[in-house]
Amino acid sequence: MTKIKILGLSLLSAFLLNACSSAVSYTDGRAGQEKQGDALTLGLDREDFENAADTMIQSMLKDPAFASIRPGQRKVIAIGRIVNDTPQRIDTDRMISKITIALRKSGKFVLTTAVAAGGAKDSMSHDVRNLRDNDEFNQATIAKKGTLVSPDFSLAGKIRQDTVKLPNGKIQAEYFFHLTVTDLTSGLAYWEDEQTVSKTGSSKAVTW
Repeated sequence: MTKIKILGLSLLSAFLLNACSSAVSYTDGRAGQEKQGDALTLGLDREDFENAADTMIQSMLKDPAFASIRPGQRKVIAIGRIVNDTPQRIDTDRMISKITIALRKSGKFVLTTAVAAGGAKDSMSHDVRNLRDNDEFNQATIAKKGTLVSPDFSLAGKIRQDTVKLPNGKIQAEYFFHLTVTDLTSGLAYWEDEQTVSKTGSSKAVTW
């Protein structure tokens, strides 16, 4: 065997060893670190958001507080504050949009875009009302006072991350998705749930 072949095999072995050591997997989050499948990254990816959203949607719709709502009695829900308590740049709208779309399709809820934490998600509901007394517009077509619908509930939550170094040198990253639905008349939390995503990987892997 030539020196070139030996060098080539050595480089290939080193590459494969590094690839294996950098592999990321889902775990049960317990001390035994039982593997639950392969993960694309130690950070959050699309699959993580979709799985968390799907689970929480079913949890909310099956909850006794909302299970009895009939399609003709749809409740209005507004988006409250969604906190990203992780070092990653996360588009929280990705998960929330999936949830609100599913809630609307269930026939039990309708989303208001006129009221939301930090300002309206769509300012046009307010912008068109600023056209009152503008002679360029037919005032009969302008939305009248008292026509906006106030929300019955608000959906708020937080995404939190805990990262620890394991005895074997690997990194464990745990993500906690927590959502709460509050009745805006009473201020009482009618529903809340938390889903956890646990991943382990090489210390060379990053979570962003």
